[in-house]
Amino acid sequence: MPQHLLSLTDGPSILIDKPILLFGRHEECDVQLNSKKVSRLHCVLAQVNDDLVIRDLGSTNGVRVNGERVPEGRLRPGDELQIGNFRYQVCADPLGRKSDPAGVEAYKAVPPVDADDPSDEG
Repeated sequence: MPQHLLSLTDGPSILIDKPILLFGRHEECDVQLNSKKVSRLHCVLAQVNDDLVIRDLGSTNGVRVNGERVPEGRLRPGDELQIGNFRYQVCADPLGRKSDPAGVEAYKAVPPVDADDPSDEG
């Protein structure tokens, strides 16, 4: 299931739906962050197996994970990521739910409808 970055400041949350996302002010970045505290090519976020890895690209203001400036770091659900003045929380579920096993089981319990079965007509 894709992870996402839940915005803790102004700005949209970000679905991590590609193996590599480039963050910065430049128009060709995957995630454009319009702030003078964000470099044109600020950082890159990569999915490595089941992990997320953030790497600073030599930006002026750096990248912070849980308040600590890092050149590179591994992100886990619940971690806080700061890029310039934008803050995000790493979430494993794209809908922001911690877990919903009852909802999943309820969905699995509903039998599929067979469009060709005349007994389903009503």
